This record gives sequence, C-alpha cells and structure tokens, in this order.
Amino acid sequence: MSSSLAGDLTPSPIPSPTMTAPLEDFFAQFATLGFAYNQNSTAHNNFARLRRTSGWNSDPATIASLRVDFNDALVQQFNFLFGTDSDLGAWQNLCGVIDITPVPDTIDDCTRLVWDANVNIVDLLESMRTGEPVHKFATLDELRVYTRKNKGKMFPKESAYTGGLLKELLREIINPYLGNRRNGSAKRKGRRARRRAAAAAQSSP
Repeated sequence: MSSSLAGDLTPSPIPSPTMTAPLEDFFAQFATLGFAYNQNSTAHNNFARLRRTSGWNSDPATIASLRVDFNDALVQQFNFLFGTDSDLGAWQNLCGVIDITPVPDTIDDCTRLVWDANVNIVDLLESMRTGEPVHKFATLDELRVYTRKNKGKMFPKESAYTGGLLKELLREIINPYLGNRRNGSAKRKGRRARRRAAAAAQSSP
C-alpha cells in the first residue's frame, strides 16, 4: 500500500463467522453437553453460561484448565481478526479499527501510536462483532479503573499465542508498572530492533 493511500485506509471487513474462528472452535467442543454457542452474546457471557450448564463450577481443577483454554482462544481470536505483526497492512488495519487518524504508513509509527492508545481489548474484540466503535480512554489509569470495575473485561496477559500486535495493546491492570512505560520497555525495544533487522535483511541484495 502506498503512503498516499494510508490516510484513507478503512478497517478490513470482519472475517465471516465460521467454525474455524477460535472462539467458535473452543465452544464447539461442548456441543455434546448440549451447549450452544450464542454469537449474539459476549465471549465471557458464553463462558459463564458454559460453566453453569456443565456443572463444573464445583470442580476447581477442571474450571482452571478450562479457563486456560478459554484465554488461549481469546488470544487466538484476536490474531484471527487482526493478524500478528507480520506486515504493515495488519498494523494499519488495527490503527483504523481503534480510530487512529491519519493511519501511519510505517510499522514503527503504527507501533508507537497503538502503544499510546488505551483501549480495553475485550471491548475491541466485541466491537468487531457488534460494529460499535471501541472506546479510547484518555489515560491508562482510566482504563485500569474501567477494567477492574466491569466483570469480564480482563484480557489474558500471558499466552503462548500472543503476537506482536497484541503485545502493543496489553497493559498492566492489576500490578501497574510505575516507571516510564516507553523507555522502560526493554522487550518492546527488542521487538522493534528485530523488525528493523529483518526488514534490512530482506531489502539487501
């Protein structure tokens, strides 16, 4: 995509709901229990209903294992909808969805602006289902208060499936880091350095 078109970029269409979508795949496992995934309800409401109807609430070990699988499905759903950090188009699409305008024409600029955007990731996924715009909080503290106050708004912080796009949106909600976020993020700097190195290697003869 040329830089002249970047400012006019609109979000890519939502993938059509199919059984290949990670959340649907997760809930489809329990169809034999009589559980039917409701696409018109939130993922967390579906999960709460699964817990009630399955009778597993009295089995902490099963619920803990189920929670891990559900969290992985949430992360994979994000990747399914937005991609990872493999190309500029994925970053630009994410910028468009969270209303970053004008949409940048470089990965580094996209990364910087996404990092500065305070959005609840559960709400971001829901916005792709409902078509409603996702709310951007003015400060990280406002996002923390909202996330803690509203049940089911906490997105899993640790998952083997977490890609680069998602890492730029994840925030410390329970145990906030009190230092300088950007300068204090060694992992973030490392990811950017690796991306630059990979781009340089691809452009060299």
